[in-house]
Amino acid sequence: DHNGIAGTPKAYPSSGITPFGFAFDNHDHVIVSEAFGGAPNASAMSSYQLSYTGSISTISGAVPTHQTAACWVAVTENGRYAYTTNFGSNNVSGYKIDPDGTLTLLNSSGVTGWTADGPLDMALSRNSQYLYILNANRDNITMFRIRYDGSLTPLGNIGNLPASAVGLAAR
Repeated sequence: DHNGIAGTPKAYPSSGITPFGFAFDNHDHVIVSEAFGGAPNASAMSSYQLSYTGSISTISGAVPTHQTAACWVAVTENGRYAYTTNFGSNNVSGYKIDPDGTLTLLNSSGVTGWTADGPLDMALSRNSQYLYILNANRDNITMFRIRYDGSLTPLGNIGNLPASAVGLAAR
């Protein structure tokens, strides 16, 4: 409400199975990863329009990553690209976000970049020039430069993080 108090929750069905991570772009679109229960090569991303009343409508339903166990989602500052980590495939999938919220996979294979084992959380630099991915099974971070077309240039891995490391933030 006008005081910032949340109202009664509303549930909306997901287009895919096992919705997991989500992020918002700058056009009131919600981008959601769907892990499909970890089924091999079955993950997807969906996009939804969030209205001023709080209702949600599907724009792109379950656009396949062709990868396994999609997890977290990051959307670039300009709202043009979204990425999801694929825990079971050890990679990241990228999508172009059209102004109307339609999602298009950047690579037909679904692999926009390879990570170390167990990519989970990710974060973008303040200007969305870099993407950082926390790899849970290697206790390190994979780094990418984001190119003008949304493609990723690998910059290597850094780390020897403690096994207890969870979550990631970048500036």
